[in-house]
Amino acid sequence: MLITFRSNASADVVMLDKHALSVLKAAGRDYETLPESGVFTVEQLDEAIQNILRAVAEDPDSNPDLVYADKDREEEDDEYPEEKPHPVLEKVTLRRRTFPLLDMLRAARAQGKEVVWEVGSAW
Repeated sequence: MLITFRSNASADVVMLDKHALSVLKAAGRDYETLPESGVFTVEQLDEAIQNILRAVAEDPDSNPDLVYADKDREEEDDEYPEEKPHPVLEKVTLRRRTFPLLDMLRAARAQGKEVVWEVGSAW
């Protein structure tokens, strides 16, 4: 199922429901299952942005210094490194997943607009 985030401040952001749930949890929403619709009011935007930034900072996969250090260590240990994986096969980190929504939340905050989400269609 697709979830569409909308705001009059920017273009729509579309995510799969399982990814949208993890992003909303990072934003501070404590959902067990994703509601079909919801809203970040203008007053809630600052807190949501700060919660997402905190979650990304605490996510070890999203910390570029740690990721590159691990890859460097692996390359040093491996005399004949394998070919690098295709970018499509790389894991999508929380930092990458939240980037479009963070951009939307910041634009909405700057313009005093709310952000809503709802079950959307691919068309």
